[in-house]
Amino acid sequence: MARKCEALLKEEFSLFPFKKSNYEVELTQKWISYKNARNEYDENHYIHFGDVIGCKCRKSKAHDVSCFLTIYYYPICQRSYKGKRTREKQTVTFDIHSSNVFDENLKMCFRWRNLIMSLSQSAKVHKEDLENCEAPLQRKILVLINPFSGPGKARQIFENGVSSMLEEADISFKMVITEYAGHATEMMRSLDLSAWYGVVIVSGDGLIYEVINGLMSRADWEVAINFPVGCLPGGSGNALSLNINYQAGEPVDLNPILHSTFVLIKHRVIPMDLVLVQIPGKQMYSFLSVTWGLVADIDYESERLRVLGASRFTLYFIKRVVSLRKYRAKVSFLPVTPYEPGAKNQKERAVKCSRPRRFTMIRNSTTQRNISSSVYEGGVQGVYTEKSSSHSLPRLRSKSMPAVKTISETNGDISGYEEHDNVMFELDDSDECFTSSLPNGDHVKDDNVSTESENIFEEMVHTLNNDGKPLQAPLLAPLEEEVPSNWVTIEDEFITACALYQPYLGPDNLASPESRLNDGQIHLLIIRAGIPKSALVNLFLSFETGDHISSPYVEMIKVLAFRLEPMGTEGNIMVDGEHVDYGPIQGQVLPGIARIMGVQ
Repeated sequence: MARKCEALLKEEFSLFPFKKSNYEVELTQKWISYKNARNEYDENHYIHFGDVIGCKCRKSKAHDVSCFLTIYYYPICQRSYKGKRTREKQTVTFDIHSSNVFDENLKMCFRWRNLIMSLSQSAKVHKEDLENCEAPLQRKILVLINPFSGPGKARQIFENGVSSMLEEADISFKMVITEYAGHATEMMRSLDLSAWYGVVIVSGDGLIYEVINGLMSRADWEVAINFPVGCLPGGSGNALSLNINYQAGEPVDLNPILHSTFVLIKHRVIPMDLVLVQIPGKQMYSFLSVTWGLVADIDYESERLRVLGASRFTLYFIKRVVSLRKYRAKVSFLPVTPYEPGAKNQKERAVKCSRPRRFTMIRNSTTQRNISSSVYEGGVQGVYTEKSSSHSLPRLRSKSMPAVKTISETNGDISGYEEHDNVMFELDDSDECFTSSLPNGDHVKDDNVSTESENIFEEMVHTLNNDGKPLQAPLLAPLEEEVPSNWVTIEDEFITACALYQPYLGPDNLASPESRLNDGQIHLLIIRAGIPKSALVNLFLSFETGDHISSPYVEMIKVLAFRLEPMGTEGNIMVDGEHVDYGPIQGQVLPGIARIMGVQ
């Protein structure tokens, strides 16, 4: 039973379409409750604001004075089969006709709508402020769709499953279909970012990679990388979408499109780690992983089966195990805590690590442990509480709520593409809809980030330039030089080695269950040659639950930087699912540098 909360508003409405039945409707900081006023046996029905995505006012052309308040919410429901949980759409429409004058009923309807929209976005509203409460500013987002991603259904997914939820939430959008590889990168380099709240990608992970590298290749990259990026599953892997849902506590195995759209609507702007990756003659920015060996072989060589979606990874795993390859290489890394050779997993200890020699530019005394344990939410620093188990998600304690800044509108139109702005809900063809007059969007500025958070980041990237030059890597030596003396180097034969910074690499692939969006660490997964094929198959099956990290054949090492130097000439290396030239590769973490739309 719900706990008693102070009522902010209380009225008696009819529940559409039952006009003769009156309901006592009460609104608190946490929920809306309604109960049949004339049925003493009727229990209170609750709509929790954590489930509400939107609310609309409208008038029916039935020549009466009624105004209708429709609430859209998506509560978690228990599915009967296998006990799985999923969100399901529900709507409630109240008939407001307490006055004989339509304008008075409309005024009351908007008063309720404004308060519901504010509370559904976690705003705090006091009783004395009710008369001045306004709905949050409308957001205008740029939607990029890759029609060739995965099975080729990204546009269909957006038009049939996503756009209607955005309209329910009163989010306006402009849809752009990418036409060729690198198109999104080109757009991000020249886009007027001030005209948009953020960009949402409907694709696999390849388009996200293009967007991030496009933002980082701008002359104003230090500002541009704060541009909020959202994503919806439209490809084969959809790893970032999976990770955002996973860390929001949303189901990841049912209705991924619905849950991803729900998180997108309910999001806050939160920081995300990137990894600066270098290969000979090129520098790039990665959000997901660098893979080599078996994992990269499966990813790249299964491209010809893209039409099968995520099933292509399973089919190619079977093929690669039958003809298992071994690769000799040197794997070097800068561990977060002292490395113990032969240990199955390198667990963190409550000890301070020695500062890396290449941190000569550090201004204060923050240690590696401080850097790697700092996390952020909405631009505000927080800390993780203790986990109850190795695979459970910790809860974040925020020090304060994120502030939202507004900017003046500018002309950000992309000519020639389809735009949807203020698309309203209609009950039937004869309904007349109403909406508030709201500006196009608000934008989160980087001045939300606390001074302490900025100092932590400066320690990692103090060699940032303010004159538009590329970001430098203070932990990395040039690829043609030896790694610093305080690094660890392993030379051996391997089945695979992966640098991971997100929990999921794809559906049913919880590769790094301890990773977080912004933990400031790279999780290095190593499987050496000599593992029996039967054990390798069992490992593959345990990736779905993340139990592979308990295997004696798997090393999981938390690092700040790494280098891989293959000793052969044949093989595959993938960065965020994108194939790169085979050869030496290295990277270092950039804590919390990017901004994504998620819930933490």
